[in-house]
Amino acid sequence: MCDENVVYHEIDFLLLAQRFNIQFSYMSQKGLPFVREFVLRLIHLAPMTKNQISAYFGFSRHETDEAVSDLVQRGELTLSANGRLTLTEKSMGYFSELGQLPQLSVVQDSAATLSFDLATFSCVNNPARQANWGWGISIDVDSNNLSQSESLVEKHFQSQFNQVLDKGFLRNIQAQQGKERPSVYTVNAVDRLGQFPLRLTTGFKMNIDGESVEWSDYDELISSDIVHELIAGELDRASTGSNMIDIFKSMTALGDGESLKLFDSNRKVLRPDYLEEIKKHEEYQDSKRKTFLGPIYLESNWHLLEKTLVSPLSHINEGKDQSTRNLFWVAPSNPFWAKTNRFTSCLDRLIKGATSENTKRYNPILYLPVSDASDSRTAHDWKRDLDRNHKIAKGLIEGFLGGNVEILYLEDKVAVVVYHLSQPETLPVTVPFGFITTEKEQVKLIGRTLTEYVHGTASFDNPNDCGSISILAGRSR
Repeated sequence: MCDENVVYHEIDFLLLAQRFNIQFSYMSQKGLPFVREFVLRLIHLAPMTKNQISAYFGFSRHETDEAVSDLVQRGELTLSANGRLTLTEKSMGYFSELGQLPQLSVVQDSAATLSFDLATFSCVNNPARQANWGWGISIDVDSNNLSQSESLVEKHFQSQFNQVLDKGFLRNIQAQQGKERPSVYTVNAVDRLGQFPLRLTTGFKMNIDGESVEWSDYDELISSDIVHELIAGELDRASTGSNMIDIFKSMTALGDGESLKLFDSNRKVLRPDYLEEIKKHEEYQDSKRKTFLGPIYLESNWHLLEKTLVSPLSHINEGKDQSTRNLFWVAPSNPFWAKTNRFTSCLDRLIKGATSENTKRYNPILYLPVSDASDSRTAHDWKRDLDRNHKIAKGLIEGFLGGNVEILYLEDKVAVVVYHLSQPETLPVTVPFGFITTEKEQVKLIGRTLTEYVHGTASFDNPNDCGSISILAGRSR
């Protein structure tokens, strides 16, 4: 029985952040020269005469006169009415309590390059390299935060100075300090240098009853509530109606009666505890089918796919299978699909695995949804996000199994089906779930369903396969 919350989707949200050069002055504490320190420490304990100071330290009369005269000129000692030397208000401020070392406050200039998000104005890590705006959902921020970012960062830098220090973002200052913490004295200038997306990887969870679980906070932000509200707005805008009936129809078309067992027949919700029972049964039966929850590019699911591919691909490596098969990856028409860097990582692994020791194991083809062959704008966006991997991508007129199903298919060997269930009344994002199978008849049926659509036409002289994404993107818009 599953007794914990489970991740059913993972999405990267891209929060606008900016880099700034901040020039500022800060106040720190430093110790005093030896004689000066110990004379002040002695008189801090009790007012004394010159003779008492001379006797305590073993100074000559000249040495005592010189030490006392220096401290009087600095405004740190004064003569009391009873003829004893005592601390001034200024030098009393050097001591936090009786017996402590005196510390002198000094103002020093410094500068730092720091990054702040434009929603909560948390100081975050500077990007290690050029950040990628693709494969995520961008979060709109208040336009005033954008236009007034320099003045707002000045204010937040001052209020968060201790937190910025604690995060290690001002290492040049920390390296100079002793036990006392420095404090910001004034901010002299704030100059915006550039902007980048702060990538907030978010796991969406459900409990065993299939109900949504409260989102976790982001460690890098001083407050997650503002960002949670912004994300909720983005999800509402991207949300579509329930597609449960269409999902059930797709199961029938693919000869899949097992996935229905994931649902509570009374409440019509997918239940993770049912999934656990099915997985145990599959393992016990040594089934050729493996059921999973979450995107196929989730690490645990991708590991399961790679493990399944080992056997058929080993036959190719050993020369038992001379044919070069296509490995199709057909994307759904879903606003939350591939909105994470995990997708690009898995795609890289898939492309790299196509060749082993100069042997072509398979030919990877990524089909991405476009409205038609003239949809150069969508094709251009796909090409930009894919970057170096755009050469394996082709456009496919959206509508395959209603746009709700994702397929990976190694011809005649392995098939992966991922349903993208939308239940906006109970869950904020779609629920990917599905199975990997090596069962011959089901692999054949899934392959036939896929190839019939790919080779079909949307209308007269308008094939579903629109060809290279690169060529589509190059057409005039």
